[in-house]
Amino acid sequence: METLINLLYNASCSLLFFIGLGIRLLIGMRQFNRRGLGGLQHFNNYFVGLITLSIEWVLKWAASSLMLWGLWGWFFK
Repeated sequence: METLINLLYNASCSLLFFIGLGIRLLIGMRQFNRRGLGGLQHFNNYFVGLITLSIEWVLKWAASSLMLWGLWGWFFK
């Protein structure tokens, strides 16, 4: 865990921003491809959908925080 934290502290701000942007784009693409004709997301069963949406929600928040951290570093360093 310390290695990951040290890596994030030493990474450039633009790298953090683009990693966050890439994660957001990948999640958005997966959500778009999962939609059917009516625009609803389709899962095999309830628990797969619940787990998938929960993981995507956490990853979206992590990506947003990386993007904000990168922007903060661009403007205030």
